[in-house]
Amino acid sequence: MKFNFHVSPNIKGKQSTQGIMRDLTIGLLVVFACTCIYYGTAYGMRYTLQAILLLACSLITTFVCEAIFAKSTKQPLKPFLAHSFGWVTSIILTLMCPITITPYALIIATVFAIVVGRLLFGGFGQNIFNPAAVGRAVVFAAFAGAATDLVTAATPTATIANTYHWLPATPEVLDKFLETFGGFGSLFMGTYAGAMGETFTIVILLVGIVLAVRRVIDWRVPVVYLGAIAIMTAIIALMCGLESYHGVPALIWYPALHLATGGVVFGAVFMLTDPVTNPTSASGRVIFALGAAILTVLLRMKANLPEGCLYSILLMNMFTPMIETAFDGNQLKIMKKVYITFACFCVLALGVSFFAAQTIEPVRTLSTSSSATAYVVPEAAEEAVL
Repeated sequence: MKFNFHVSPNIKGKQSTQGIMRDLTIGLLVVFACTCIYYGTAYGMRYTLQAILLLACSLITTFVCEAIFAKSTKQPLKPFLAHSFGWVTSIILTLMCPITITPYALIIATVFAIVVGRLLFGGFGQNIFNPAAVGRAVVFAAFAGAATDLVTAATPTATIANTYHWLPATPEVLDKFLETFGGFGSLFMGTYAGAMGETFTIVILLVGIVLAVRRVIDWRVPVVYLGAIAIMTAIIALMCGLESYHGVPALIWYPALHLATGGVVFGAVFMLTDPVTNPTSASGRVIFALGAAILTVLLRMKANLPEGCLYSILLMNMFTPMIETAFDGNQLKIMKKVYITFACFCVLALGVSFFAAQTIEPVRTLSTSSSATAYVVPEAAEEAVL
């Protein structure tokens, strides 16, 4: 019996996996350097040392877990460690955690991220869920109280979710929220205490632009994700009748507030663009990013989760195989299916915006007793750490 094989033409790209991971690591270290500089200048060198300690604990845990896995599966140790790129997961996970987290909590979260999130699926390239998101979910679920006494009080996402219902409706109410964290400038610059790397919105965006230009990440994913969040929140602002803020219309300042608050920009640049856990086709990535944006807004506005970005990524990771199957084949021949699916997701996004706007009461007045306190440095903290 004779078999005929028709091999498709292939073009070898200039990039390698090692080069992509190198650039991604450099980008993450730039954000980590901003973390060290900010905490060192704002609170003291002990905080910089705490950040370095946390990263070191996560990295060492990663290498130990991967070394044990390599030995148990009888794989060469050095090549396995060099090509598993576990350090990328460690850096991302560390940057997603607040500086208040204790080292043992981060170590356990790293074990879950590397072992459960990656190695149990076969290692790099075979995991279903974003491993750093798995580790951060463990921190949220099991180690919310595992914190040092470095800094205290609520983050912007917790404050705006619990006190303002994500809908500060008047300039006076918005001013009360913003003055707690230094205003819009501080939110975008990251000069407030929170998750160590997620607060530096402008730096993350600049790093993302460089990575997109170097084709390390697909620019469509962060653009669609952040753009969809901006459009959905602008619709919510218009429907809820939010007032202008010092002459800036609500359809501008309210989406900016969502983008500057929490980890949506960090997630868009460093997590949603993960080539392993998101679809391989460009059309699939657009649908993936749009679905994550819808879930983020829905979770923020209606769920008992102040952030939303983390769980939207994990939920969309589950749909990646289905998206891959739906958009598999010649991309030119399935464009009609892509457009129909995209239109359906847009209708869904519009429905979520209407639903949130109709079921949440905007906060137009706020008593002094209900306002939250910003992160502060306790006097005893200078003697308590390390």
